[in-house]
Amino acid sequence: MKKLKFNVEVIIGDRYESTDSLNENDVHGWLLNMQRQDILKVETENDYWEDIPPDLFELFKTSIKDKNYEYTMAKGHLWLELEISLEP
Repeated sequence: MKKLKFNVEVIIGDRYESTDSLNENDVHGWLLNMQRQDILKVETENDYWEDIPPDLFELFKTSIKDKNYEYTMAKGHLWLELEISLEP
């Protein structure tokens, strides 16, 4: 089964009053409520999106629910790394 790695940059919280750190549970809770417009960009090895397709967003949400991601955070920006299985 092939997996595709996504790098996602997200604004977390208010753009003008951003936070530098949250605990793991707060990050997960925020991600569960994330909207498409919170995502600044998504990159793979070969592709780049600023406006992600709804189907791809749903795959991200499923991966987030399963806690299948890693993240770093600074200045109100959250960088996620997600690996999603591609099934035929």
